[in-house]
Amino acid sequence: MQKVIILTSGGSVAVAARLLAKAGTVSGEVKAEAFPDGEIHHQLETAVDNSEVVVCGNFDFTEPDQTMELFDVGSLAADEGAIGLTLITPEDRRNDKHTRFFRRVQARMLSAIPETPLGNRVLPVDEQTMSMPVYRKPALRRRPNKRAASGAAIDLFEYRGAPVLFATKSYGYMLADFLKLHDFQPGDCHREAGTGLVTGVSGVAGRDVVIVGGTIDHAETIELYLLANAVYEAGAVSMTIVIPYFGYSTMERGKPELHEAVKAAYRARLISSIPACPLGNRVVMTDLHSEGIPHYFHGVRTTHVYAIKRIIMEALGERLGGRICTTDAGRGKWAESLVKDINRLLKGRGIAVDQFWQAAFALKDRKSGSDTELLGVLGDVAGLDIDLFDDMIRRGSTAIEAGVGYRSGIPGKEGTGCRKIRFFSSHGVLPGNALDRLRGAVDLQGEPLFDEVIVTDSHPSAVRQAGDFLKVKSISYILVEEVLRLLRPGA
Repeated sequence: MQKVIILTSGGSVAVAARLLAKAGTVSGEVKAEAFPDGEIHHQLETAVDNSEVVVCGNFDFTEPDQTMELFDVGSLAADEGAIGLTLITPEDRRNDKHTRFFRRVQARMLSAIPETPLGNRVLPVDEQTMSMPVYRKPALRRRPNKRAASGAAIDLFEYRGAPVLFATKSYGYMLADFLKLHDFQPGDCHREAGTGLVTGVSGVAGRDVVIVGGTIDHAETIELYLLANAVYEAGAVSMTIVIPYFGYSTMERGKPELHEAVKAAYRARLISSIPACPLGNRVVMTDLHSEGIPHYFHGVRTTHVYAIKRIIMEALGERLGGRICTTDAGRGKWAESLVKDINRLLKGRGIAVDQFWQAAFALKDRKSGSDTELLGVLGDVAGLDIDLFDDMIRRGSTAIEAGVGYRSGIPGKEGTGCRKIRFFSSHGVLPGNALDRLRGAVDLQGEPLFDEVIVTDSHPSAVRQAGDFLKVKSISYILVEEVLRLLRPGA
């Protein structure tokens, strides 16, 4: 049986070299490509089907990038047909309370990797050890889920007090908004001195708990996962995790022949591996890139909230006869749905049909993963002020290209382009100089392209960069409404 050895960042080069010196082993290659927003695309370049895969990496929560790479590469190997999976990590001989908590969480995290036919195992190895019985050592037994004693049986009809509210550091601004909107009880979170890692919570036994956090980067993902596990172990009766921005949502599928990591599925599996509280775990997400993502979760009740629709409808005010335009035809159904909602309200007010809103779409030809060509626009925007929509802003290239197309109109026909463009987006990721690119974008005549950009506060990056040009709208009231609906009996 061939054994494929893969070295990820933080893994021991010496250990990998010793394994490769053994007979029947080959070196495995994984291509990693980093995007401007910090997300990393992994592609397996060595066939691993019908092979035993050994991944040398680092499983240390103080190194979130290395930890998530080990998790993602292990998941990719399992998905690509490995018949056995061994993850080798540096040995940690500490045995204090915090370390034991981290080990329990690590075991749950690794349980989110699909089981291979010969099983998955983790081997902590001392780099200085001369002899490493990698293939004969039995797999580590997963510890049972530790949980605080709950005492009396749960009474479903008994008032359990106000829900206890937690938030990750990045979403502290939403914590403040939630507390203003409802009588949540602020949670008490304990962190390890020096590292700042979550080690536990208190005051949640027998209570409903709400956690606000995202997967905007690896550090945020680890913090959210640790916090949710701590809430479970402290005896919460139910857990609702609010994820305003679900990272890696654009990696919701991959081409089989390219052996790509489907990171959206991996993150869903990870969240699903959080042990269930007695009354269950729930996940609330907003404005997902793909409506199929909730189906990647298992054992968790998921809710998809369309917050941006309400934000746009509130911003439209009393305007009539406008255009909802999208950056590509792929968002056509979404635009049509929004236009129907708007026109339904106008009809109820007795507004004439010729004053109803319409949708328009940009038509693009995708040359490659990052290169597209605008072919034209579908819909009448001549002389109108339009509202352009895209689900997220990364570099802003898609919006700029579409905006130029709408402003230019039909090639060769003057007067068919739009006038002002207001750009809406659900998620303002805006890495690097993306906001400056949007602010400085011009049409073919050199005139400023966008009057303003309006996004929700689903991503901390948008909140940090808010100003006169970039307007950030809070969706906390929408999320609180959904959380309270889910916590009502019979929801």
